[in-house]
Amino acid sequence: MPRIGGLALADPETSLTQEQVLEALGLSDDEFAKRIFGRCGVQRRGLRLTEERLQTTLQGRTPQIEQDMFEDAVRAVDRLGVDPTLIGVVISASLFSLGGPTLAHRLVEHYAMSPATDKYHVLGVGCASAVPLVRLAGQALSEYPGKKALIVATESMAGMLMSAQDGDERSKTIGSAIFGDGCGAMLVELDEDGSAARQGPVVLASKVHQIEGTLDAVRMELAQDNSYLHMARELPDLAGAGLAALVEELLSAGGVGREEIEHWLIHPGGRRIIDSVQVALSLSDEQVRVSREVLANNGNVGTPSIFYVMQRTIEQRDPAPGEHGLMVTVGPGVTVGLMLLRW
Repeated sequence: MPRIGGLALADPETSLTQEQVLEALGLSDDEFAKRIFGRCGVQRRGLRLTEERLQTTLQGRTPQIEQDMFEDAVRAVDRLGVDPTLIGVVISASLFSLGGPTLAHRLVEHYAMSPATDKYHVLGVGCASAVPLVRLAGQALSEYPGKKALIVATESMAGMLMSAQDGDERSKTIGSAIFGDGCGAMLVELDEDGSAARQGPVVLASKVHQIEGTLDAVRMELAQDNSYLHMARELPDLAGAGLAALVEELLSAGGVGREEIEHWLIHPGGRRIIDSVQVALSLSDEQVRVSREVLANNGNVGTPSIFYVMQRTIEQRDPAPGEHGLMVTVGPGVTVGLMLLRW
């Protein structure tokens, strides 16, 4: 079974309050924007949002975005402290492509890994990424006995933000209110002997579920002079509908009862996303507290968001051996990801 053997984060050097983001985007006098920014659950977030960057086109920003994401990835991987010679698979992921060579290629080169290292770059899976990325890592590692997989999920959401323009869709304002920059790096290994001495949780079961007819609910609007991430108003309701049944199916497949879940790792996609999942799964305020804290302090970091929730859960709750956790992610598609963990 795949085991998560390490996790590390890397945040931008700049963290902005909601008031600072409103001012930077030219929304300080927009009553709708101030209302959305004030009640979305975000208090501050890492954002490389400079006046110089806002004056460039999306295409013009690409070289700097690529460099920012690479530097964040290196800082996160360095914090893992892993011997690069032990890596057999590298998987990088983000919401949008920066062309080639991919981030995975650049990391193999930077750390002088074996030229035979398997490389993948997963594009556009976004907030639901952790579950398919870990599944892919586990499958790829079957070809590399004794090796580890390195997953790097990184996002430059500031790279898509644009100043306010006349006639902007309200969905642009909503997306501008919650998303932040950040990076997460994870080590995955195959737990072939079930050794209790190894660190990190084992993946007992996982699944992804794409909700039919919801392709337009989360999408990137990319134009030469304007860009943003569109999120439909009904997204939280879509995420919660049918979630309880999906969770029961997964728990049954993993042989674990719902009462055995000590740690709930809920995607911090926004206040209403957390609310919807909390209601659908009948969770207490304490069970979703870490997710709300991540949202408040980091915003929705897109692809690595759930990495932040897992890291903070480990830091604050220190899961004991034998305890179970359930990860719930929601991303484009609309896709729900579920992962059952045992420490």
